Amino acid sequence: MPRLFSAKVILYFFLLAVLDGTVMPVFQIHGVYPSLLYLFVCYAAFEWGAPKTLFVAFWAGLLRDLLGGGLIGVEASILTLLALALDFLVQKMEKALPGIYFIMTFLFAFSAGALRLLAGYAGELPASLVWNYLGAIAMTALYTSALLPFFNFMTNGWFGRSSRKQYELFR
Repeated sequence: MPRLFSAKVILYFFLLAVLDGTVMPVFQIHGVYPSLLYLFVCYAAFEWGAPKTLFVAFWAGLLRDLLGGGLIGVEASILTLLALALDFLVQKMEKALPGIYFIMTFLFAFSAGALRLLAGYAGELPASLVWNYLGAIAMTALYTSALLPFFNFMTNGWFGRSSRKQYELFR
């Protein structure tokens, strides 16, 4: 588990931000493309634990705020609050269930998109458009969670796989 303020983590953050802003829109399907920064927050929750996830979520949200052009701090606040909930769920979930990481990633990305929609356009959109936007948010969350195995492989290669072995003290 690397230190958060190491050059490796900071470089990886900026690499993901650049890929999110430049390369990922090329891979869009019907106007929907995944977010690598959301995947990094989920990776931190699954692999590194609660204290580091909050910092990763805050900085990922701040980078998305700076690249997205909206109000600075909105996405950072949303991702930090959702990271708290994600950490709580990761601690309580059964990790042996197949597909649980996909479900958690989908719920995280969908919640972040829905809250960002709510914060940005609260009361301004007609109901018919809200359902269209929620459909696009759901497709973005599905696309993001579908990239989870590739992203975990890439990130484990970058940071090295952390060993979480529990040793038995008494037999």
